[in-house]
Amino acid sequence: MTTYALYREPVVLDRVAHRALRMSPLTDFSVAKGMHATYLAAAEFMHATREMVVVFVRNTTSGTDPGPVSPVAMMGLKEGENLFVDGAQWSAVYKPAYLRRYPFWTARLDGADGPTVLIDIGWSGFSEATGEPLFDAAGEPTAALKTALTFVEEFEREGARTQAFCTRLMELDLLREMQASVKMADGEALSLSGFLVVDQDKLQALPDAAVLELHRTGMLGLIHQHFASLSNLQALADRKDRRINTAAA
Repeated sequence: MTTYALYREPVVLDRVAHRALRMSPLTDFSVAKGMHATYLAAAEFMHATREMVVVFVRNTTSGTDPGPVSPVAMMGLKEGENLFVDGAQWSAVYKPAYLRRYPFWTARLDGADGPTVLIDIGWSGFSEATGEPLFDAAGEPTAALKTALTFVEEFEREGARTQAFCTRLMELDLLREMQASVKMADGEALSLSGFLVVDQDKLQALPDAAVLELHRTGMLGLIHQHFASLSNLQALADRKDRRINTAAA
């Protein structure tokens, strides 16, 4: 859902093909203007939930198998809308790691022993004239590239912990379809669908041993941060109202 809205021309990072490539800092966030949600790692919940709505989405659906789920931060109230991007500026305090790792990402390609690093070669921040070089004269990664790749590796490692959290939510059957709507300034009610939330009734009905396990693993804290973030739905609608009013003016 989020990958192809952000990475438009992904290619494998290659020390030969990209020997002369340079990279500038990410300052133009219009690349994310079409993303209404972004993947969120569990470690980010505490920061993201102050401004964003954290919910869950199904990654795949195959027959009767609902497939795994992942947490996402909602950034818009409809597909293709990012209410945290104003022109080229990012208007929230927190920037999700999914965006901060751009223009790099990893994928498991056929025949590869592990994750393969890719870049969005179509990004305007890549150039052969300006910015920090990716490789030195000997074709080895520069300090700038090493820093970027370290961040990508940390992102992948945190993804494993996040998936364990989501898997446990599914094993305990705690997720349900989200049923919510927000009211716009003109009185229109927008219904939200396609997301999952933790069912509070099912959580309260868990055996004491399961609740203790969630507490000691830190998962219960993540659940409560998720609950708290749902109060940001109206703030998201208010952002949309301001955007509409600005466009009208």
